[in-house]
Amino acid sequence: MMKKSILIVHPHDNSTSFLERIKNHLINRFPNEVHYFNIKPNDISHAQCLEKIAAHPAGGIILFLGHGRSDRLFGSKGDLFENIEFVSKDASDADPEKYYFNDNFINESNSQIFKEKKVICLACKSNELIAEAAINNNAVSFLGFGDIPTSTAEFQLKGEKNFTSSLVSTMKAEVCYIIKTSLVHSISNGHSFEDFLNTIKFTTNQRIGFFLINAKWFRDRYLLADYLYFFKKEASLLGNKKINLLS
Repeated sequence: MMKKSILIVHPHDNSTSFLERIKNHLINRFPNEVHYFNIKPNDISHAQCLEKIAAHPAGGIILFLGHGRSDRLFGSKGDLFENIEFVSKDASDADPEKYYFNDNFINESNSQIFKEKKVICLACKSNELIAEAAINNNAVSFLGFGDIPTSTAEFQLKGEKNFTSSLVSTMKAEVCYIIKTSLVHSISNGHSFEDFLNTIKFTTNQRIGFFLINAKWFRDRYLLADYLYFFKKEASLLGNKKINLLS
């Protein structure tokens, strides 16, 4: 395998810190193949990350872990950004990283950054316009996902009202488990991108079955099963589906 052929891009954001489980698992299994770039909440770090993506070897994997919407991927968010309306400009200027937010990191206009790369994008709505733009700009393959609610606010936006905090924590844990185990299995067995997606679907079905059959103690098991179903159903692969996940 080519050294450092997997570049994990993870913008700083407290709401996605749970995704470090995926990074840690991959580094433990493939220490010579994985490079991890945690984007700090400042413009310089974002620019450095774009340079790192552009310099990544042709045919290498870019694994993006973070937030997004249909036409873009978000960058880092400072720990106090949500409070920016309640602080003075002097206070935010004194500690700008705490109040930083880049909500337009990679978009349709700069998606050529993925040229000749294989992209796995674990971000909401990454199966839509940003995926098409990347492929149109000669990304080799692009695996994106639909909505992935992993916070109380996101479940509420989906119209859910009567659920416990365990639904949120369990959804986070299951998404990490499904992605990290499917990646390790597919890389270890020389599978294609299409095989990788099928492994995600198979593993998700296993977890749905486990909760419905064996976890009757879990009050929100039916809700969890629904969201895991849509997690795998909305996963979409564009570009070369037959190419090996890791060359």
